[in-house]
Amino acid sequence: MTLRVGVVGGGLVAQAMHIPYLTEKRDRFRVAALAEPSASVGEALRERYGIPAVYASFEGMLERGGLDAIIVCSPAGTHAAIVLAALEAGVHVFVEKPMCITLADADAIVAARDRTGLVVQIGTMKRFDPAYERMLEELPDSTADLRYVSVVVNDPEFAPFFAPGEIVRGGDVPAAIVEETTAREREQVKAAVGTEDPEVVRAFSESFLGSLIHDVNLVHGLLERMGEPLPAHVVSGDWWNEGRAVTGAVQLENGARWHSAWIQLLDTYEYRETVSLFFADSVRSLEFPSPWQKQRPTVYRRHEVQGGAGVARVTTAYEEAFSRELDHFHSCVAEGVPCRTPPEQARLDIDVLTRMFHASRR
Repeated sequence: MTLRVGVVGGGLVAQAMHIPYLTEKRDRFRVAALAEPSASVGEALRERYGIPAVYASFEGMLERGGLDAIIVCSPAGTHAAIVLAALEAGVHVFVEKPMCITLADADAIVAARDRTGLVVQIGTMKRFDPAYERMLEELPDSTADLRYVSVVVNDPEFAPFFAPGEIVRGGDVPAAIVEETTAREREQVKAAVGTEDPEVVRAFSESFLGSLIHDVNLVHGLLERMGEPLPAHVVSGDWWNEGRAVTGAVQLENGARWHSAWIQLLDTYEYRETVSLFFADSVRSLEFPSPWQKQRPTVYRRHEVQGGAGVARVTTAYEEAFSRELDHFHSCVAEGVPCRTPPEQARLDIDVLTRMFHASRR
């Protein structure tokens, strides 16, 4: 079954990942439409990928009909309205993280998914990394011997990984749309954490929900596999440098701590992301490349004692998680396979990250 898909938003993740993979998977997907408010970006992507129809708004795309599913790559503050409108129109949804900004919108999406019976998959792609899957299957059935969880990410964002002009950018988005989109994000952040201060918007919406959420989602999957009650107790959170650096700490049932940190370092041109689990008898870690680098390995290391000697076993995985999550989305829609990254999971992530933000000294 070939799904007729519409892509909402022609920005970075759409251009770097989703549209190229969708067009490669011709046996599963056909990109039938793009909704993009920048006329120059829309036209450039139409020519580059042979997209038959380009619309200035997602409303126009949905009204035209003829779609089985949409891929939502627009700004976070627009996600909830787009997801809910698509479900009401009878269209399956793949939505990039964060699914939404407020817990109220998360609940509305879960309810709409249940009411319509359609698929809603969240783009937390690390759940589809083969190295993560290997780590998951090797975990013990309990967190009783888990002593500590560490997540550290230093992120130069995307600039080092693309040639000039590789990502098409347009300065012709109508000012009214920019203002409306910005205002909608501010309003939702205020509803979530009580203020729409610009630094708070950046810290909460962009850093906690836009970046740290990937690793929070990943660790939630590992803890769930070991039977840890979730959500675990959030004990602290903080942010600084105008919201470009964030941390959060969680206490597990056995008293162990899970600390997470994401730091934006635009001038380093070095990406590092490590998730480590320290058990009484082993240390298990994942090291991820920048998500913008294709065919670079994720490394899973497991170190323990065997026969009186320390032994480290290393697994490297090259398959692209962005590609594999789209294959899974097709299977969910076409074959009824249970979704591995459903909205309930996204709600848990948003809940914990909101608690981390509220726990900050600000």
